[in-house]
Amino acid sequence: MLEWLFRSINGYVRICLRGGSPERFLNLCNARGLTIWGILCGKNGEYAAFMPLKDVRRVKPLVKKSGVHFRITGRFGLPFFIYRNKKRWYWAAGLGAFFLLLYTMTLFIWDIEFEGNYRYTDDNLRVSLEKQEIRCGILKGKIDCGELEAFLRTDLPEVTWVSVSITGTRLFVRIRENEVLSHVPQTDQSPCDLVAAKSGTIRSMVVREGAPQVEVGDTVEAGQLLVSGRIPVTGDDGAEITSHLVRADADIEAETTEEYEKKLPLVRTVRTPAGQKRRGLYLKAGPLSFTFLMPASGEKEEWDYQMEERQAKLFSNYYLPFYLGIIEGKRMVSYERAYTQQELSDLAEEARKENREKLEEKGVQILENNDKIEKSVSGYQIKGQMVVVESIVKRQPVTETPNEPEE
Repeated sequence: MLEWLFRSINGYVRICLRGGSPERFLNLCNARGLTIWGILCGKNGEYAAFMPLKDVRRVKPLVKKSGVHFRITGRFGLPFFIYRNKKRWYWAAGLGAFFLLLYTMTLFIWDIEFEGNYRYTDDNLRVSLEKQEIRCGILKGKIDCGELEAFLRTDLPEVTWVSVSITGTRLFVRIRENEVLSHVPQTDQSPCDLVAAKSGTIRSMVVREGAPQVEVGDTVEAGQLLVSGRIPVTGDDGAEITSHLVRADADIEAETTEEYEKKLPLVRTVRTPAGQKRRGLYLKAGPLSFTFLMPASGEKEEWDYQMEERQAKLFSNYYLPFYLGIIEGKRMVSYERAYTQQELSDLAEEARKENREKLEEKGVQILENNDKIEKSVSGYQIKGQMVVVESIVKRQPVTETPNEPEE
């Protein structure tokens, strides 16, 4: 392959030898160090072969000695191509301009990739890079990788290690985040009471700090005091001498009721594919974008479009500022119809499942679930009720100050 490439660049010809002594001509060429390959002998005694262009100019004395008729039957390679197209200089100019533009684009960054980020999103990291004016389209020569690494470590406190490198037209930013938070949140130690966040019947109660005001089995109302942060100190006669304030702490679970509701209209809009499709192309070059779509048959038609965009690249790490997207559209038809009983049941199940998942994420235990579908003039109403066991503790500051001891 390389040998053929070098021969094409330097140029070569196909020759035909007839009459005289072709064998002597070939021997003389071999003795003079001239290159000949692909020798073929025809039925009528003619020889055909290939010879480099630079050696053709040296064969004239050998042709006279051997007495052969030397004829060139084909010319190949770059020198002959240029000669044949010397009047079409604009082709060469266009080709040269294309490669010059291609080379110019390789001097810029056209893609930024992040690795190792979990706490920081790609958008957060791009914002940090833009503080240093690092974005797609910047010259690679303006990027100081060491300086950028030091800036990212300073700007992002949870990052412990940064590596910035440039490969092709891509900027790689690899980071390692701190697995332990750099600061521990300060906990509030001020005195407080525990009150009921909602009404319910207490199922379990474990008090770690404070004076309990209710017991297991009691029914409490929202806002009722459960554990007091005021601890009284009594004397031998049972009278209160003084008191001190603490931060009440307890795990109190109660059986409560969670309600949810979902409203639906009497009819709903349904969109279905009509079978017609449209295709198009989306082209983007830097800040410019173009969209080419097949014309639609009517202006009031509804279409749903989806597009997959891809960035042009020469090799794995040589991205270019060109984007191509294939657009596919489906014509949709809209009409209104009433809900079926099955659809209402499915929507009720969906609402039930959604609320159940929200409660389970909070660690709430679900004991019972009931729902019903009501119909009115304005529409449907899905009403649900769940009996759950959950924590009802809510903190509020202690407003009462401790009593001063009598002298």
